[in-house]
Amino acid sequence: PIPVDDHGLVVDQRLDKCGYVYVTPSHQFPTTATMPLERRRALLERSISGDFFIIEDDYEFETNYVSEPTPALKSLDTADRVLYVGSLSKTLFPGLRLGYLVGPKPLIEEARALRRLMLRHPPNNNQRTVALFLALGHHETMVHRLHRTYRERWQAMDDALNRHLPDSSRAPTFGGTSFWVRGPEGQDAAELAALAKQKGVLIEPGRINFMANDAPNNYFRLGFSSIPTDKIEPGIRILADLIKG
Repeated sequence: PIPVDDHGLVVDQRLDKCGYVYVTPSHQFPTTATMPLERRRALLERSISGDFFIIEDDYEFETNYVSEPTPALKSLDTADRVLYVGSLSKTLFPGLRLGYLVGPKPLIEEARALRRLMLRHPPNNNQRTVALFLALGHHETMVHRLHRTYRERWQAMDDALNRHLPDSSRAPTFGGTSFWVRGPEGQDAAELAALAKQKGVLIEPGRINFMANDAPNNYFRLGFSSIPTDKIEPGIRILADLIKG
């Protein structure tokens, strides 16, 4: 694993030891960090000098609420170093199990061969239905509608965190469907999650996302994509009361 900071994947000499680098530049999970254009260019340059390929999972690229989305690595790729991966799980439904790849022809052929070992016959009717849904513009229309709804919920959660947990530290975010929060020092996010669940509020303890044995216990993730806007502020208020004791 390579370290991540407030601007996403750290680009340095450690990448040169890799054959492939898997990266989520739009909204890194779980921090939601977005990689700026300068670092994206640096990563592409490093892929050439270090002779490795990049697997770009453009996770939640359509959920940027502050400005226009930063160009995908693939759109900046002039050396065929990037395999672009996308999924319809977030915008349609996870059970569909359909995604897409954009990349050099030899890599696509290899990916197809590997896919047959994992899922031999994806349902043709599902593929055909989704292809028509995309071709007729219905998916784009739905994404615009989701964007408006998610932006309202993102703003509601940001406002609620500023109001009820002003001292909490949050990674800089331009969008996504969650917030990555650092609670007070000494706070055990797992214990907080258990208490919050009793009050009807669900949070995800963050320790599982760290590699180090001495990982901090006070990080947690707050998702909002499926929560009605008017329920967000009351939920954050309950969470704040539990944190403050």
